Amino acid sequence: MPLSVAQLDTENYPEVLSFLRRSPYRNAITLAQITHLRTHSFTLAAFSNDTVVGVVSIRRDLPLIRLAFTVDFPAALPPLLHALITGELELQRHTFGMIVPAASLPSLNRMVKVENAQLLCQMVAEPETFRPVDKVVAQRLPGDVAHDLTPLRAITAAWQAWHLAYGPAFGIRAENGQIMAAAATCFATRDVVEIGWAMQPAQLSALQDCISSLTGICFGLAPRVYLFAETTDDDIILCCRTLGFWAAERFVWVLARLCLS
Repeated sequence: MPLSVAQLDTENYPEVLSFLRRSPYRNAITLAQITHLRTHSFTLAAFSNDTVVGVVSIRRDLPLIRLAFTVDFPAALPPLLHALITGELELQRHTFGMIVPAASLPSLNRMVKVENAQLLCQMVAEPETFRPVDKVVAQRLPGDVAHDLTPLRAITAAWQAWHLAYGPAFGIRAENGQIMAAAATCFATRDVVEIGWAMQPAQLSALQDCISSLTGICFGLAPRVYLFAETTDDDIILCCRTLGFWAAERFVWVLARLCLS
């Protein structure tokens, strides 16, 4: 099947957007990189008979380059990756990160060398399932508290990609002023919002309050909200379930290098 690859532009954008919106949870990261995060991203699309069959995108505004992809069939991925490295040679020289559905990982077989992998659970909430905490304690964080978040960022998992500039955030401070827990926006599209989180040890209740406050606000932006948690982190998963989140799909956080010949 002949395939052609083209950079995302104003002409093909509507079709690429429609392609990704077929699965707004599974394709959320790629969807964000052509919308909310478009100025930080570079995206290519694969076409078969003028129909989109795959998308690959890299994001450059993080310390580690992030790669995201969505394909209808495995054969669509190699030409996308080969075209990508033509203009992004650093991808062949450096490690990059990606969060991909576990079911999509075999598509990368023999095209990447995995250096580390961590299984994540995508916890999802929608207005019909959401159960907010009764008494709200968390407060919305202003943009000028970035320095105060440094201790939390130091203990935040590498796969988290939230920032105060990307959307609303909520936090709870201890009596000494230190932020004990926070929930912040990773990206917000009209289809779905991903939120990130961090907490000091033994501050699960505070974190639950922050997640609850942020989720309620995010439903004013999109009808779907999710966050990632490690599959082994029973406390966080239970915290989310209490708020009405459910486990949608397993993803994998991967550190890898391309090995295309």
